[in-house]
Amino acid sequence: MSKSGGKVSPAVGVYYPRIVETLIRQIWFRPRIPAGKARRLGLIERMMGRRRIRVLTRPGFLFACDQTDWLQRNLLCNRIHEQEVTEQLTAVFRSDDIFFDVGANTGYFSCLALCSGVAGVTAFEPDPDTCVVMNGQRQLNGWDEAALSIVPMGLSDENGHQQLIRGSDSGESGFGDWPHREPVGRIEVEVITLDEYCRQAGRYPSILKIDVEGWEYPVLRGAAAVLQNPTLRLVVFETACDAKGIITDPRLPELLEQAGFTVSHLPRPSGRIKPTENYLALRGTD
Repeated sequence: MSKSGGKVSPAVGVYYPRIVETLIRQIWFRPRIPAGKARRLGLIERMMGRRRIRVLTRPGFLFACDQTDWLQRNLLCNRIHEQEVTEQLTAVFRSDDIFFDVGANTGYFSCLALCSGVAGVTAFEPDPDTCVVMNGQRQLNGWDEAALSIVPMGLSDENGHQQLIRGSDSGESGFGDWPHREPVGRIEVEVITLDEYCRQAGRYPSILKIDVEGWEYPVLRGAAAVLQNPTLRLVVFETACDAKGIITDPRLPELLEQAGFTVSHLPRPSGRIKPTENYLALRGTD
């Protein structure tokens, strides 16, 4: 079992029998049931232990969920994560795209890209335990190792090492101060600039997704050459905003606009504005 997110998670590749998974989803994780807190599965867990629960997501790929993690529990209930981002990316992915997933966590958006038939995915995730889980999602769906390159490093504005602060949920882990994180531990991890990674790998993204819990500016600052590269046509990123949906760190849109992108808010289906929202940076104005 891994300890990603500061707690012990069910082992990768260990699942309940299909009929048990179906029962669990129908009783505890039906659509529109609030994700809330982890469910007490009682007799099932006492008999079989804690295992991952497989779900067929609405985009069409399988995902093995640890129901004690909020994002994965939400997938069990609703079969989709960040609907507005999922729909946007699904609509724009092309067969020749190289998708970079920065702050990939357990790999939902990496799986979405592969399910959509892109040419390749590079996923950056600094927590080694979470990388193991992401690789398990790749294996579950039968994708080749060459299709998903998992980079066990964080991105920043300089190369070196950084303290990764693990959150109570794996999606809250990250670098620096972030007010929405409940810290449960720290590990030292390697970091690299996106420019340096691309220079070494000889691989550049056409679509870039960034979800790094308040660390957006160091990531973009270390990606000056990548942002200027005409291959990159779209950046989707999550960042803090005010009650009107205006990005609170003006350096982010400034960096992107200087590189030729137009930045716009990607609203949630509900229209509600939360303290962090998703944004699109599209090259040019078309």
